[in-house]
Amino acid sequence: MLNRIAYFDNAKAILIFLVVAGHMLSKFLHNDHVIDSIYLFIYLFHMPAFILISGYFSKKVYQPGYISKLVKKLIIPYALLQVLYSLYYYFIFNDSISFSFFIPRWALWFLLSLIFWNLLLYGFGKIKYGIPIAIGISLIIGYDSYVGGFLSLSRTFFFFPFFLVGYYLQKHHFETLKSRLNVIIGAIVGIILVVVIYFYVPIEFSQWLHGKKSYEDMSSSFLQFGWAIRLVAYLGMAAATYMFLTLVPRKQLFFTSIGQNTMAIYLLHMALIRIFEASPLKVFIEEENQYWIIFIIDVVIVYILSRPPVVNFVFKIFKVK
Repeated sequence: MLNRIAYFDNAKAILIFLVVAGHMLSKFLHNDHVIDSIYLFIYLFHMPAFILISGYFSKKVYQPGYISKLVKKLIIPYALLQVLYSLYYYFIFNDSISFSFFIPRWALWFLLSLIFWNLLLYGFGKIKYGIPIAIGISLIIGYDSYVGGFLSLSRTFFFFPFFLVGYYLQKHHFETLKSRLNVIIGAIVGIILVVVIYFYVPIEFSQWLHGKKSYEDMSSSFLQFGWAIRLVAYLGMAAATYMFLTLVPRKQLFFTSIGQNTMAIYLLHMALIRIFEASPLKVFIEEENQYWIIFIIDVVIVYILSRPPVVNFVFKIFKVK
């Protein structure tokens, strides 16, 4: 695994584009049904697939010193960015400052969860029936209203099954996914998901794909069926993740290199999106229904943040790449 594999870099490049797109689209929900449907479709698989791939590359978890190195590698940039983003939002945009190391700001939850996923993996990686047990824990924890944004615990348990699946997968599994039959099935699954989402899934269902709230916070009237709704969400996310992994190209392409720099893009894109959110351009897009501009801006953000000077700066300051 020392050499770069184009398939995984392609997957990560596409996914980071969708991460940025999803965060930008979140500012325009409930205004346009097509935008709502695109948002739902993206959130079905962009984080599950990202997390699954992260799990796949965590096979050194049992090597001596792996966990301690990982914690040091992630906790420092997390702490620094918590401070920097808090100051950035306060001084530049006059946002109220509410600083806490235990409540991650916006997308920084991923860094904390990545630490916890590896810690959980250390215990789950060798037990029998680890995946159904992880899913069962997630279904139960959804009833605990105290497990929420604190230390990103809610999202940690919600997405952990995908991380664990990725850990169990081997190279030949991904090669099988790229068989002609699986590609055809994946394309059909994608079409079905698009149709179902567009005609039958309301935008309110998106909160069930985020994994950050308890059942009670999302729908107290259906509290007793919370586990079933989360299970339906899991099934949709699994189908969409399968679809995505079958359709990712294997060859070196013009955007493949971006997949090597996704961490830098992930850590910094929040700053640029906040500028966009406060700009007249956002108002123009909303008033004139020119939503296609969002995806152009998305491409620009991803391109800028994936350039070597930016990536090298992030690596030098935060020691992540």
